[in-house]
Amino acid sequence: MKMNKKHIALILIFIMIIFTSCSNKNKKVEDIIKIDDSIIILDDDKEDDSDIVDSEEDLNKVKSKLDGLKYDKELVEKRPIVVSIDNHPRARWQAGISEAEIVYEVEAEAPFTRYLAVFQTKEPELIGPVRSARPYMIYLSLEYSSIFAHVGGSNEAFAKLKSLSVANVDGLYTSNMWRYNKTQKYAPHNLYTDIESLRKDADSKGYKTDVEYVGYKFNDDDTDLSSDNLADYIKIAYNNHNNTEYKYDEEKKLYIRYKDGEKHIDENNDIEITAKNIIIYTVDKKVLDNEGRLYLGVVGKGSGQYITNGKSVDITWSKESEKSSTVFYSGDEELKLNPGNTWIQIINRTTEVETGSI
Repeated sequence: MKMNKKHIALILIFIMIIFTSCSNKNKKVEDIIKIDDSIIILDDDKEDDSDIVDSEEDLNKVKSKLDGLKYDKELVEKRPIVVSIDNHPRARWQAGISEAEIVYEVEAEAPFTRYLAVFQTKEPELIGPVRSARPYMIYLSLEYSSIFAHVGGSNEAFAKLKSLSVANVDGLYTSNMWRYNKTQKYAPHNLYTDIESLRKDADSKGYKTDVEYVGYKFNDDDTDLSSDNLADYIKIAYNNHNNTEYKYDEEKKLYIRYKDGEKHIDENNDIEITAKNIIIYTVDKKVLDNEGRLYLGVVGKGSGQYITNGKSVDITWSKESEKSSTVFYSGDEELKLNPGNTWIQIINRTTEVETGSI
């Protein structure tokens, strides 16, 4: 039987279908056969088409200056909110901090520390317990041109809020923070809020919604450090009654956080607290009064460590003024973080830090 072009084409199609079904399913196969003036396109991998669509959608997203991940533009244009969060043992566990892009741990009156949680793209169900302001907390919050949420503060903190024209929401003067008794915590460890309530309060005060801040630099992709310093385990002993630990999960490529020997979880959902990046840096410390209030020299220069993916490198830091950003350097270059959340541990010169293998 004499075969024409169409017969040959059908045979070729049949052969290619068999070949395609036997080939690697992850490999995209696309062939074009021309019959007279017609074109037949064989494309057996529809999943690749969806991947292309996802990539196009991803291109329309914007990289956050807080965690290096991509979000819808309207989310990364929101004004950041920084919340002073209680870390007294009777305040644990805290709500909302698993969804913060950045969290600081800073010393307060001995032997306790507090957290400063930076929120922009996410809106936790609850945030708290909220606690009072200190000047160094204000200086850190100003790095993000944020709305600073707190409840009361030291006399010096109130003076700084005024002199630096800080956009702040104070739980002493708003109905957008409330005592949440279902937590079985008692005052002053049970004042809570949420992002929607804080933005509502900020709107009522006429605070700007569009602000500029520097943020951080990030690698485009997850990148291991070129370092021989292993950091699968980190222990920070602020004092005999207050320590923080991180243990590296190699499979997840994240650090699991522990506080005073217990796994740190989020009160909202019992999710374990993890960190992609850990920054530890040293500042000067001085006790100011009989109440134990502190001076922490977050304005200035110093040294520290950057930790990610099981390794650490030495870094330096610089913050020129109360309102300027803290810039971290690895050698002569500005430090680049891995995409993901960051925990920043601010320590003093007597704080004991241990890093190494588990």
